Amino acid sequence: MSLRLQLNLLLAGVIAVFTIVVLGFQLLDTRRSVREETEAANRVATHLLGFFADTYAQATTPIVLESLERLGRVRSNEIMLRDDAGNEVYHSPPSPYKQGRNAPAWYAALVSPEPQTNTMRFFDSTLTVESNASRAVLDGWDDTVTLLGFEALVFVVGNALVFWLVRRSTQPFRVIERGLADVERGAFHTRLPALRGAEASQMALAFNRMAGAIEDNLSARAEATDAQRRLDASRELAEVVQSRIEDERAHIARELHDETGQSLTAIRSLALSLARREGDATTRETSALIADTAAKLYAAMHALIPRLRPITLDNLELAEAARERIGEWRHAHPEIVFTLDIGALPAELGESYTLAAYRILQEAVTNALRHASANRIAIRIDSDESALVLDVADDGRGLAQDWQRRGHFGVRGMQERARAFGGEVSIQNRDEGGTRVIARLPLE
Repeated sequence: MSLRLQLNLLLAGVIAVFTIVVLGFQLLDTRRSVREETEAANRVATHLLGFFADTYAQATTPIVLESLERLGRVRSNEIMLRDDAGNEVYHSPPSPYKQGRNAPAWYAALVSPEPQTNTMRFFDSTLTVESNASRAVLDGWDDTVTLLGFEALVFVVGNALVFWLVRRSTQPFRVIERGLADVERGAFHTRLPALRGAEASQMALAFNRMAGAIEDNLSARAEATDAQRRLDASRELAEVVQSRIEDERAHIARELHDETGQSLTAIRSLALSLARREGDATTRETSALIADTAAKLYAAMHALIPRLRPITLDNLELAEAARERIGEWRHAHPEIVFTLDIGALPAELGESYTLAAYRILQEAVTNALRHASANRIAIRIDSDESALVLDVADDGRGLAQDWQRRGHFGVRGMQERARAFGGEVSIQNRDEGGTRVIARLPLE
């Protein structure tokens, strides 16, 4: 049921109740006035005829009859004369007022008072005076009919006026309803004009703010979705590029180990062979220099290979590769104490997963070696029910104030590698001094 129909029914009900109340008061007032008029007329008639009866108590029937005929009709009373045999010898004439009409019986029963009857005795007859409220009741009925007609007119005109006013007052709400329907269909650019009335105006302003917020939110969501799609595409491209880089690193490392390493070994062997032969001193010195240079190149190449690609990852798991790499760091940095704690790790982690964990560990330790000035570096590799955990802590100087500025590609590299597997990397200062790097890579 619409609000307009509810208001119309409510106001129609109010008018109907008001009409019924007015009719009730009219009925009570008519009943009171009819009773007062009837009782007053009966008292007057009884008093006058009583005086006549007291004065002419010995009068015979013809004399009384002659007096009554001269008296005629007394309002609101019926006068009857009966002889001693019980025969009615006189009855007052009918009232000419509104002759031939009577109020409905149900209405007369509602407003008529109890009839009053008085008798008076003459010499040979009995006079009866009985109240008759029919004309007063008819007056009340006519007044009631007039009032009903007027109230019916008021009811029709009032309801028509109320219908028009309610329709006019609720017109702004129909505009709001159409606006809401447009928004429901997806037209979020819909805006409402200025509406009449304080409430409708406030609702229009609230609607426009809501529609604007929805449109802005959808635009922002679309932009965020597009940005996320571009980010996912960039990450996918970065993963492909990283995979290609790792493949190229592995290829270069193998080439250096297999081809370049053998060539340097051959050069060094030939140079040493020349240095041992008898000949001039210049040739022996030159050969020794070539052999020494080849040995240095081989050592430098051998140190470069693990940075390109840990060959041990091809044959060993993460734990063994980490032990070997830490052994190299201990050899290269004897002044620093390295500790390694390896917990229970899954048997199979996968090549790309293992490589990502190894690179994160390598970058974290390398940063500690380069920037922390640490005396101790503690490394822990463990797993829980959901993730592989890499923990690298040092006792160095801690993070610089601007460590998050742009250009720290090592930190970004660790974070991107972790995000590629749905993980995360946290870097923070330790309470006891130094820095801690914790990486969590989901096992799923």
